[in-house]
Amino acid sequence: MNMRLKNGLGYFFIATLILLTSYDAHADIISDWNLITVKETKKAGMNSNLGSRIEAIESIAVYDAVNSIRNIGSAYLYMGHAKSGASAEAAAATAAHDVLIHFFPKDQSFLDSALTNSISGIQNVASISEGKTVGSASAAAIIEARKDDGADPDISYPGPVNPGIGQYRPTPAAFKQGIDWQWGHVKPFLLLTDSQYRPGPPPAPGSEKFKQALAQVAEIGSASSKTRTEDQTHIAQFYKQDAELTVNEAARALVESHHFSAEENALIFVLTDIAEADARIAIWDAKYTYLFWRPVTALNADANGAVTNNYSAWTPLLSTPPHPSYPCGHCGTVTAGFEVLKTFFGDSNIITLHTTTPGEPARTIHSLGEGEGENEWSRDYGGIHYPFDNVASDHLGKSVATWTLEHGPKKKVR
Repeated sequence: MNMRLKNGLGYFFIATLILLTSYDAHADIISDWNLITVKETKKAGMNSNLGSRIEAIESIAVYDAVNSIRNIGSAYLYMGHAKSGASAEAAAATAAHDVLIHFFPKDQSFLDSALTNSISGIQNVASISEGKTVGSASAAAIIEARKDDGADPDISYPGPVNPGIGQYRPTPAAFKQGIDWQWGHVKPFLLLTDSQYRPGPPPAPGSEKFKQALAQVAEIGSASSKTRTEDQTHIAQFYKQDAELTVNEAARALVESHHFSAEENALIFVLTDIAEADARIAIWDAKYTYLFWRPVTALNADANGAVTNNYSAWTPLLSTPPHPSYPCGHCGTVTAGFEVLKTFFGDSNIITLHTTTPGEPARTIHSLGEGEGENEWSRDYGGIHYPFDNVASDHLGKSVATWTLEHGPKKKVR
């Protein structure tokens, strides 16, 4: 596995680990290993594409392991025949542990200790042994299934030699090449194809719809905006963290507050993490299909689409991520995950979320829909997306969530 660094989608991993450690409450073994997984991806410097893939693989291994013992419902891939008395908790912890050892072998000592701690309360040695056997088999099955899924090698997009009107090209301040050019061709976890929910094209530059959207971003997303409120600035700064952090923290908070069983939690996390991972694949397919320019480019370009003013005419509040604008990656990721969570918990939930953005306070939302909306608007407030980017990704995220719920693992009707 190529452990490439994040290249602009997230923030310094040490701060991430400190914050993740400080605010997450203990829930159960499923949530515990979800948090360990998220922390491992950030420690390795993984961006949201890489991180969401690992989280989906881990959650599949855990779900299939628990399902093999507790017979929750349909399997994703592996359905073992566990001996009577096998520990589902040991199976879940071992499945997660083995997935993470595969991707992060340098952390084996820490992960081994985490596994020991996870199963320390189980008294029956035979139960542990049988559970670990199932967990290892489940992890091995999904690791094998994903070994040639197209995530590697990493390919960056340099941009056209002489970009014209509407064409994406590297943006300030770093002017990095577009990241993860290959991600739209990664094998989906449940979608039939990466282009299954590809949205139609963005508005043409020069069209009335485009000009209205551009004017809106120019006003509210500028670093020196006079119309953006203090709270809108906080929203922009809060949600600039990697999108899968928001989804997984919300999931952990909800399973903790609702006191669901380990079996139910395994199902919730596998569907949530698959949805966000497939949403990222679908979004990246669209991004590199349309190769649409970012607001910072459009607002500094001349009539021919060239930027000759050193990007001095307009500056966004946030630094523009190094990949095409349309559609919005953050928006589709959070929407896909939150729409799955709505199925289990309903929309109205009071959740206090945290961010890895230094100095930003925690933020309390009163519904998952509110969180989706804040996350989407944050990209406009930050000056890095157009409103139509967000709308397209909102539709895409909801479609992916619906497909995941229809075609993913299902709880048995008893």
